[in-house]
Amino acid sequence: MDLMYPSITVKELKEILQNEVITILDVQETEDFEKYHIEGATNLPIGEFVTEAENLRKDLTYYVISKAGVRTVRACDYLASLGYDVVNIQGGLNAWQNLNNS
Repeated sequence: MDLMYPSITVKELKEILQNEVITILDVQETEDFEKYHIEGATNLPIGEFVTEAENLRKDLTYYVISKAGVRTVRACDYLASLGYDVVNIQGGLNAWQNLNNS
């Protein structure tokens, strides 16, 4: 099954955040999330997805981010398979930090 969902860059994310309130789902492990995350993001570690994903609201679009952007694909695939509206953020928090530090 080929799941289709959009992907955006961190630059596009920054532009969206300037104009609207969105729901960012950060799939880093809790200790990494506590060290660094985008303000307002909700932490849902990838290891807790199977038990916790069903508690998410179906009427929201989730912008999914991880540290390097690798886990987001797994998370987006899983959420999309459950019928959630998801957007993959490419490059993850590493790219986000680079964008905001340049």
